[in-house]
Order: sequence, then C-alpha cells, then structure tokens
Amino acid sequence: MKEFLKYLLAAGLLLLSLPVLLTAVCSGREAVTLEKETDPEMLLPSMVYREIPREAHRELLRAQAILVRSRVCRSLKEPEALADLLRENVEYEQQVLMDESLLRRCREAVSDTQGQVLISGGTLVEGSWFVCGNGKTRNGAEAAGQEECGWMVSVDSPADVESPDYLSEFVFSEEELRELLGEYLEHAAPGEVFQQIFPGGTDSAGYVTEVSVGTARLSGENFRKRLGLPSSCFTMQEGEDGLHFLCQGKGHGLGMSQYGAERMAQEGKTAEEILKYYFPNAQVGTV
Repeated sequence: MKEFLKYLLAAGLLLLSLPVLLTAVCSGREAVTLEKETDPEMLLPSMVYREIPREAHRELLRAQAILVRSRVCRSLKEPEALADLLRENVEYEQQVLMDESLLRRCREAVSDTQGQVLISGGTLVEGSWFVCGNGKTRNGAEAAGQEECGWMVSVDSPADVESPDYLSEFVFSEEELRELLGEYLEHAAPGEVFQQIFPGGTDSAGYVTEVSVGTARLSGENFRKRLGLPSSCFTMQEGEDGLHFLCQGKGHGLGMSQYGAERMAQEGKTAEEILKYYFPNAQVGTV
C-alpha cells in the first residue's frame, strides 16, 4: 500500500510540472521566467558563504549579507543576470563541501538582516567589496570609469596594511608573459618583451588604470587578471630573473574592504556602522 501511494504521489507531481516542462521544450528555457518565483533570501546564505573569510565576525557577516542581497535584488530586473547567479550558486554548492558551522552563521546573518539593502539617493545600489586594499579604497567613477558609480567615494582603510595579503611579489619570465599576453606581444622580438609593457597612470588611490602592451592598451584590472595578480595596485621592475611586480592589497579596491570591516567589527562597530563608513553616500534601507 505504501509503495502504491509513493507511485501515486510521484505521478501527481509529474502531472503538475508537465505544463512547465512542455513550455521549456517547445519555447526554450527563456520562456520559463524566474524573476517572480525566486525568493532572494533563499539564495543568500550560500552566496555570503562564497564571499566571506572563514573566521568572519558576526557583524562582518551581516554587512556582507546586506551587500549580497543588494546585488541579488538588482539582478531581479535582469533575467540573464539572475540566471547567471543561480547557475553559479548551484555549481558552487555541487562542487564545494561547505562548512556547516559557517553556513549556519551565514543563515543567521541573512535572517538578522532580512530585507535590508544598500540605498543611495533613494535608489537601490550595489556596493562592491574586496579582500583588502592598500590602506585606501578607490573612487567609483575612477575605478569603474562610469559616473553612475561616483556615489562610491574613496575612504581610508588603515587596518589593511596589517593584512597578510597586503604585500605580494610576482616574477614573470619572457616566455610566461608571451603565454599570458600572446596576442599583444606577437611582434615583440626576443629579449624585447619587457620593454613592450608600460604601466600608464594611476587613480587617486594609487591603482594602475592603464597598461600599454605592445600597441594595445589594457585597463589595469584587465591586465592584472590576465597575469593573475591579486591587485592592480602594483609597481614593475625588470630584474635578471624576469619582470617583477610588487602588489599591494587583494581585489579591485572598490567599496568595502573585508579586512578593514573585520577589524571594525572586532572593535565593536555594527554592520550598519561599517557600511556607513565604507559607503558614506549610502544608507541601509529595507525592501
């Protein structure tokens, strides 16, 4: 009898889902929209988990939950962006064995901040974050190259210089640079690769904004990602063993420094106070 009831339940569920399956088959997955059915709160715990240091203070977790919620809520108006977030989240949960203790703390942070987002000028905004900087965060208009990001202004983050990620050095041989930047260095003669790379100017926080590679010009962020550098705040020097890069910080340097926020939390600051410090032109609101 129990087995019969199980089969009956399975058949009922299949019949209920049949219209959706037929729509997907006949019209493509684009026809099955997720914007209205997706509850952002369900996505947040694992998304916060992906972004946060393992020993994060409760108030840093709460601040991170508010920033992640702001990102997800903005994506609800863009089906493709929402689909990307869902896909990335599913892939992460499938590939990573998550620490249940930390995941529970992330769930608590999401619950404690339910509905809270970052707002600037009456508009829901997406506040950026990074691991640690060079002691000063970047101006949004300079870093993103877009005036609409100008509400994110540069602030001091002095605790960052004490982070273990504050300074790092990388050395690249000519062969390695050709492999990583090949299409831009294909016309460089042997022994001339180092001379084909010229950092341009820096922004007001000291991050490289442009790098000339051969005849091409790459943004500082694009260049550092191509080489796998932790930050675009770097200096270059040619040595006998290759081209040396001395980097400060880890991440793009825009918005909230997680290391600086952690120190503020340890000193007794709340998530709201942390976000107000790193985003002085915004405030925490509710949606």
